[in-house]
Amino acid sequence: MAQSRRRANMLTKWLCTFCAFGMVLLPSTSVDGFLLEYQNELANISAQVVREVAASWTANSELNGLFNRNILAQIGDTTVQMRIRDAYVAALLENERDDLSDVCWVLLDEYYSFYRSIWGVDLQNCMREANQDLEYDRLNRFRPQASSVQRIMPSATYQVIRTLSMSDIFNAESIRAKLADEQQSYRNTWEFYETALQDELARHDEIVTGTMTRMNLCLDRALVYQQLDIEVIEEEIQTNCDTETKKV
Repeated sequence: MAQSRRRANMLTKWLCTFCAFGMVLLPSTSVDGFLLEYQNELANISAQVVREVAASWTANSELNGLFNRNILAQIGDTTVQMRIRDAYVAALLENERDDLSDVCWVLLDEYYSFYRSIWGVDLQNCMREANQDLEYDRLNRFRPQASSVQRIMPSATYQVIRTLSMSDIFNAESIRAKLADEQQSYRNTWEFYETALQDELARHDEIVTGTMTRMNLCLDRALVYQQLDIEVIEEEIQTNCDTETKKV
């Protein structure tokens, strides 16, 4: 009788142990399911962001390249014009050398050297201002936003593990709620940056317009100043620097 009672108690203990083990196993299967679901969704968000940001980088690089070429074209055209005028003055002084007094020749040679340095400075100032705008467009527009989202969004791939490491693993509902919040947070973050990147790409046109307008004014002004200086030299040649009648 006592032996039968002991067997019954032992059977009861095994049944309780089995039931408890089953209660742990069944929820874990469900937990594994939603963990994988969130893992896949978060990984998809991360992959989507990587693709779209890469496409935005490509578009921005093309804009930077076109901007650079436009600046070079304008500066190159002005440089050619200034070089032609410079060559004209050099040839003019050489051709008129024998008809000028020594004093006038020395004076004009000094004028020419001084004016020539000023012409170079004027052109360099235009280039410097354009380069500052180009550097701003390259480094301060788009890049900070794109770099930021590239740092943030890849973490979505391992967010499930990170959430589990900071959670009570026996509280499945709490884990599920945290993952839902994290997923929505990543979606909101990407929605913000997606709009921000498009705005930064669109802002490029405004920067280009402002830069090209200022640069063209600067280059035109440099050409005007150069022409005025050339006219001064021409006038001095005609009057032999007002020192004496021009030699015949």
